[in-house]
Amino acid sequence: MSELWPHLPAVVGGAMYAQVKAGIDLAPQSSHPDQIWAPVGGRVSPRRIRELADVLSSLGARYGFPGSAAPEARVAFDRDAAAIVRDHMDLSWAEAGNRDLWSFTSLVVLPHLTRWRFGTENRERWVATDLTRHTWARLWWQAVVFAGHEEVLAALTESDLNQLLERRSIGGDPRLVLEIARAVTGLSGSAPRRAVIRDVTLRLMRYLAFVDVRALTDQQIRNLCSGLMAETLRRLPHDGLPHQRRDNVSAM
Repeated sequence: MSELWPHLPAVVGGAMYAQVKAGIDLAPQSSHPDQIWAPVGGRVSPRRIRELADVLSSLGARYGFPGSAAPEARVAFDRDAAAIVRDHMDLSWAEAGNRDLWSFTSLVVLPHLTRWRFGTENRERWVATDLTRHTWARLWWQAVVFAGHEEVLAALTESDLNQLLERRSIGGDPRLVLEIARAVTGLSGSAPRRAVIRDVTLRLMRYLAFVDVRALTDQQIRNLCSGLMAETLRRLPHDGLPHQRRDNVSAM
């Protein structure tokens, strides 16, 4: 049964982020005097909230927290943290789509790790305006989408995930994300991965204008994505430039 987590109203979150930007260190807490709750459902206990902070802090220490860490170490932390966030935050999809819940997580429960992971300059990492960019919301959704296929998630770069999850027509359907991700991580040879994933996701978005993939079986979606990937690889030169653009460059 899913739990309800506290919500931090946007105006409160904005004020707390202003404190963060001003250099004030916020201590991890399990509650906030201005928090609110969804009206119906079982509320998470303060002990469970503290457990999340403790487990993620211990994980962060393996990757350099609270000191500096290389970008690769921080990305590796994300990959391991995703399943922890999902498992400790037993949320319905409706609750997970609430921005104020994630602002509570970053500003009240995990401000120390949010600062360590992304610093203080990027507001959307703290105040949840875009869940695909928020420090912790994005990890919960990644873990949900790739549940049972963690090896695929581990093989994806941050750029790959941005292409898949920030395109809402694709990122809103876990089956599409998984099948495109499988095709991308299975690439071999000299195919330029960044150019490939951009091209195949654009092809898929055009296709989605005419087909409701909710009516397709898993196998039909797998065939669709593998077919689009094959078309991309046929049409995209190995230098990553579309044919027409490459011709133009050659003529300059």
